[in-house]
Amino acid sequence: MNPIAAFRNRLRQINAEVLHTPIPSLAEEMAQTTQRLRTEYGDISRGAGDQQSIAAAVIDYLKTHQLPTYRDIKYVCFGVSSPYGIPLTRVIEHESLFPKLLKEVGQLQPEPRKFRRCYQGLLKGYLRYPGQQSEHTIGHNNWLALRGFLAQHCKALKQQKPVLEWTQALYDHRNLLADNPCKPYAKAMLAGDSSVVEELKTRLGIDDDTWVMNELVLAQVQIATALNDSAFLPQVTPLVQLLEQHSGLITKGLALLLRRYQACLDHTEHPILCEAALREWKSPWLDANKPLWYAQIGEVATNMVRLWLTKQHIKDFFGLLQADGQADSQRMAFWLQYAEAIDDFWLALGAYSFTNRQPDYQRIRTQMEGRCMRLEGSNHNRENAFLMQIGNYIFIEFGKKDHACHIFRADNKPFTTGQASVSGTTAGLKNTNHPGHFTKLTHQQGCWQDKFKDFLRSYANAIPTENKPKAAAFRALDTPKITASYQTATVVKSSNHSISTQAQQIKIADISQLRAFCAAHKLHIDDLRVQHGGALWVRTANNDKVIADALKNLGFSYREGKGWWRE
Repeated sequence: MNPIAAFRNRLRQINAEVLHTPIPSLAEEMAQTTQRLRTEYGDISRGAGDQQSIAAAVIDYLKTHQLPTYRDIKYVCFGVSSPYGIPLTRVIEHESLFPKLLKEVGQLQPEPRKFRRCYQGLLKGYLRYPGQQSEHTIGHNNWLALRGFLAQHCKALKQQKPVLEWTQALYDHRNLLADNPCKPYAKAMLAGDSSVVEELKTRLGIDDDTWVMNELVLAQVQIATALNDSAFLPQVTPLVQLLEQHSGLITKGLALLLRRYQACLDHTEHPILCEAALREWKSPWLDANKPLWYAQIGEVATNMVRLWLTKQHIKDFFGLLQADGQADSQRMAFWLQYAEAIDDFWLALGAYSFTNRQPDYQRIRTQMEGRCMRLEGSNHNRENAFLMQIGNYIFIEFGKKDHACHIFRADNKPFTTGQASVSGTTAGLKNTNHPGHFTKLTHQQGCWQDKFKDFLRSYANAIPTENKPKAAAFRALDTPKITASYQTATVVKSSNHSISTQAQQIKIADISQLRAFCAAHKLHIDDLRVQHGGALWVRTANNDKVIADALKNLGFSYREGKGWWRE
């Protein structure tokens, strides 16, 4: 056989052998290659290496202020927001070392793979450090600088080859590197679409310990507060429930919701919103708590919650805390009309209510902490007392319907705020011989409400809510017209619903019209001229020039701590 024929035969044998041999599986080798590529080019879900190496690099940088190798730079980038060393220090909170780190990373741009790896570490630190809420000034400023650095290089990073999933994802969500980072997601999430959360977790490795998750919650609250009333109101309950799952956000979130709710045309009591605020800030009726309430939501919204509580306590007392266990709907309806006039209140609970472990009783005692006393000396352990200050008088209602309402002067009441217990007998809250006792009113069948109304109007300068001028109606034409002969200056609506900008001349002889004028401006009157041989008092401070000028023109004089008076 010639050489050429022999060669052909050999080729046929080789081909036959190859065709009969199984092709080996390359799956394992391909998986290993993929892992090597991820290791080489970076996977957003991976760290820079073991935590020991990161810690060692950061501690060394804090000591030496030097980054001699790329390895040191990379490890410090991945540990930039974590505390290391003694004392514990974060590089991102260091005035000089953090800017130096950014400069070192910036110089790595000619080496795309190294730059991308360090960028990845800085991105993780940016997402974990709570820069927006940080009270550390340097940390906050460095976090903003880091945000600018990441935003500056985001597009260029995405254009590097090969294109990695996380760099593309970051470019798609580059709003995370700007102000209001989660605003673009809020509308969909408020509508119940939370798919963006899974996307951020999957594509960018963002987990629950980053500020992003908190911002996703707050963004929903913020966009809800920008809605009109009809769209906002249905969102309040679910948003409160969402906030309660994020304890670190509850204060800020509740403040946003309460301020917006107060601005609604109808801001009647919202039990869920009220309960959440009470759990967080305790009762706004306590002087110790008022600064916190005012700081979070301001005086107007705080007063809204106080009014809610007042109405709730009136309902609790006349609905639940009755001595005979039967709701007193008449007295409840009557006093609810005066809820806005109540300046302060307390509860005195008998043994049954004071120790009852049922949820409603526990709620009442919790809400009234600091203003809840034990009622002693009563011959009925289910007896309770509700004590209200309206103007310069304390009105004390008892649970038993046949007990009179005792009225004391507020500056000489038979108890002190904060005391643990008080007597419910003639030696205490029913003591008609007490120097501060003014009178008592009974609830006899018939027109008892009219007697109470007359007293409240004449002595406490209080009128039912439905008869009060509306705040929005304070205009010149709505100012009480005292007589046809007095001269009225131009009146403008005040932002705090107070009073006119110029003094008004009032004919003092027409006391009923003076009361109407003072009621419109929320001023309390005490007429002590007839029964007590005293003076006519307008109880207000000397800190409003408009009121002061008006009262001076009427012959009133000011007495420090008591108000304006005239014989």
